[in-house]
Amino acid sequence: MTLLPVDTDVLEDVCRDIAQDNYGFIYVSDQKGEIKAAYESADVGLVNARSLSSSDLHEALTELAAAEFVGLEQLRDGVFYVDPFGVKGNMNITRELTNLFGQRLVVTGETLRSRFSLAIDDLDFFADELADRNYLRRITAGKRDYYTIGPQLKEHADDVGLDARLEREAANGKIAHSDLESVIDVDATADVIRYLDREGYIVDLDGEYLVEEAIDEYAQYLAAQIEDAIEAEFEDSSYVLRTGEFEQVVQNEIDSRFDVLSTARSVRGEILEGARETLVDRLGLEEGREMVEAVDPFEDVVADHARRILADVKAEQDQLPGTLPEWVELAEDHVAELQVSNATAVNEYVRDAVRERYRGLVNEEEFGGMAA
Repeated sequence: MTLLPVDTDVLEDVCRDIAQDNYGFIYVSDQKGEIKAAYESADVGLVNARSLSSSDLHEALTELAAAEFVGLEQLRDGVFYVDPFGVKGNMNITRELTNLFGQRLVVTGETLRSRFSLAIDDLDFFADELADRNYLRRITAGKRDYYTIGPQLKEHADDVGLDARLEREAANGKIAHSDLESVIDVDATADVIRYLDREGYIVDLDGEYLVEEAIDEYAQYLAAQIEDAIEAEFEDSSYVLRTGEFEQVVQNEIDSRFDVLSTARSVRGEILEGARETLVDRLGLEEGREMVEAVDPFEDVVADHARRILADVKAEQDQLPGTLPEWVELAEDHVAELQVSNATAVNEYVRDAVRERYRGLVNEEEFGGMAA
């Protein structure tokens, strides 16, 4: 042992640098030479030892670990830990985990230990550190733990994680049981599937699974299956439905073909909303607070009614009116007779549209667009 004391400030800096490159861990037996070389090449204080013996190192590290504000933690004899999060070690850990979960959906503790070159006794400690910071999620299956990506890590990783992987593997928003087992690829498949269901990644549809991240895709699939029926419903109602009726028709058509709305109750609203939005886009619908109309064919129907009424008004008059209000008044009985639905609100909606179209038609044809 040297007569001069070890420069603990220099030793602390050396240990921090080594720990950052080793995910926070210092294994003295493995890294003693590296620590000694770095310390002895550093600019130590004039009253401090310039060389470092094994006994000096052990004593100084124990002293540092006991200090209140140093941040060097002794896990057991010869093993120390410096919290790496928020500095370079954070980037190293993020990179390793991102690469790992880019290849695997779920990993075992042994895979995690091997990836970070940890001693067996340090796995639980390190996994707890990662889980506490939401870098990992632990899945307990019997006596074993499995791990998957946590929300904090997902913020730093594009297209990596449970939801992203499941979305990639899904077809039309769903994944078959056998395919899900292949993706999980660990022994405790049933436990992992229960975890995925419980945490809201999937919904069990009895033999296959709805991937919640792919609900939009599934809703688009459902919309494609019922599109013809919805289009026929509009054709039978002069291309306009009450908003509530439209929503009910969509639900009924899905229920008549699939049992997903009764099975996946937790995401029922999202599925229905996604299907409606897709149908609005595919069928060229315009969804208002009270009515939903198929815009182009509805305008054609309204124009046909307006032209027919104009022709009837002309046929009934010996002398044509001289003002636009007179034309409008003569058409009112014809408009009031329009009956396209059993719903009063729909009939009034169509009549209002026909009145407006008729007025514009008369103005254009009889007054050259110049009438007030």
